[in-house]
Amino acid sequence: MHTLTTVRYGLGPTPFGFGLIGWTDQGIVMLHLQQTAHPQPQDLLASEFPDCTLARDNKEAKAYLEQVFQISKSGHSQPRLTLAMSGSPFQLKVWQALRGIPFGQVRSYGALAESVGHPGAARAVGSAIAANQLAYLVPCHRVVRATGETGQFRWGAALKVQMLAWEARQLAVSNADR
Repeated sequence: MHTLTTVRYGLGPTPFGFGLIGWTDQGIVMLHLQQTAHPQPQDLLASEFPDCTLARDNKEAKAYLEQVFQISKSGHSQPRLTLAMSGSPFQLKVWQALRGIPFGQVRSYGALAESVGHPGAARAVGSAIAANQLAYLVPCHRVVRATGETGQFRWGAALKVQMLAWEARQLAVSNADR
């Protein structure tokens, strides 16, 4: 599926524990929020990129992760990072729409489906979201059920709640500074 030759990767701190980030010359290919039940980082990357050489670089990974979670004065995340997303045309459309959800806000699965031109396709949107390899950079944590419940999350429902609360706090601090 992937035609990349070398995936560089490493672990580093995030506001939500350790993150595994992988990148190539084309951009970031994976940001995974580490949970204890998950395999070793190289095993996870090897399963996603079986034809690639893996090269560990924790120093560069830490620098990337600092960029990902850097907050500007306005309270919005400002990652100026290139993403190398790989998926079906529908997945790419959904992931691009996710990137358009403003920091600290949420959308329902149905609203997201409508925004990508597929009203009534909330389940298909959910499937595309579940395939997202770029935690936080493609902010699938900002999609909730129509009832307002947070729902499931690839990295755990509790982490989704934590991420949304963190963004709300960042906005509150930013608004207080104005």
